[in-house]
Amino acid sequence: MARPHPYHFAYTMLPQLVWRRPAAVRRELNDPLLARELLLYIWDKAAESLPPRERVPPRGLHLSWHRVAGRATALLQLPSPQATGEAHLAAIVYEQAEVDPNDHSRIPDEDEDDDDLDTEPDDAVPRYFLLEAALGRSPDEAGTPTMLGELRAEHHHHHAAGPPAGRPDTAGRFLQALADLLGPLPDDVPFMRVVRG
Repeated sequence: MARPHPYHFAYTMLPQLVWRRPAAVRRELNDPLLARELLLYIWDKAAESLPPRERVPPRGLHLSWHRVAGRATALLQLPSPQATGEAHLAAIVYEQAEVDPNDHSRIPDEDEDDDDLDTEPDDAVPRYFLLEAALGRSPDEAGTPTMLGELRAEHHHHHAAGPPAGRPDTAGRFLQALADLLGPLPDDVPFMRVVRG
């Protein structure tokens, strides 16, 4: 059974924050000091109502940025899972290009709230993927079985078996699995011209 602390962090607190304020969270995650502070804050909040014996130290919690199929992706290494239903890795995949902070073409009105600047169209809401610990045997003898899962609003979808966890190449193989799942950005699809002869 999944431990409540890491489960609440990876499956509830972090995705809700990412979806609620995508632009603000992306800015904070892009700054290494702010990112560490934000992640540790959320980690502590996830255990706030738990008794001390159920709290898990954030050992192994680490963030790095990658390009996955042309998309900016924040990869979060989580503390090692101890049970099925916990996650090894989380990936926040941004479909939209990053907003340039020096672009002043979007200047708020005097009566507009600063929070309104963080509202983005639905297609700008990032996708949230997990490499989840799973039951069974890994097809690869070296590593533990996983599932590639995605959270979207109230839905939890399992896409396919993920790469075996506990290997040095697990993160890279997870990112490759995401790239295969996502495919190229629509603008990157080659244009095909129909020629009539």
